Amino acid sequence: MTINGIEFDFSTLNANDVDRMLAAQTRQQERARTEGSRYTPESDYPAWLRFQCRIFMDYLDEVLGEGASEKLGLDGSNFNACLTVSKAFAEAMAAEKASVSALIHPAEERAQVSAAQAIPAPMNREQRRAAVKAHPAVVDFRAQEAAKATRRAQLKAELEALDNA
Repeated sequence: MTINGIEFDFSTLNANDVDRMLAAQTRQQERARTEGSRYTPESDYPAWLRFQCRIFMDYLDEVLGEGASEKLGLDGSNFNACLTVSKAFAEAMAAEKASVSALIHPAEERAQVSAAQAIPAPMNREQRRAAVKAHPAVVDFRAQEAAKATRRAQLKAELEALDNA
């Protein structure tokens, strides 16, 4: 898996890696419950930020391998960097799952998407009437006026032709 341009030996498709990730998640949540009461944003905001960073860095080191957090540029004090790496990690996992899903069900997904776009859902009379009320037909009054003027001129010419005959 590649995160922020760095390759890691981790895959969401490897059961052992997923087990390791879930175990790390459980350990870090337990750690946050036990140690987290010492750090609150209200009492000591910088210490709370560092604690959050340390928990996330330890999680990454457990999941991706020792030193992964340092490779990703995390230093334990920049919470914004931790959030950025967290988002990149989540996106990498989602991309990996999506690529496999596309391999498993390629035609099925495209067929569902194109069918959903091509065929509108059937509507009953009440729904059709509500749709017509909500989206009345667009009328171009300028075109109607021009057509009336043209027809008026034709009728006038016919009347003059009859009068002159």
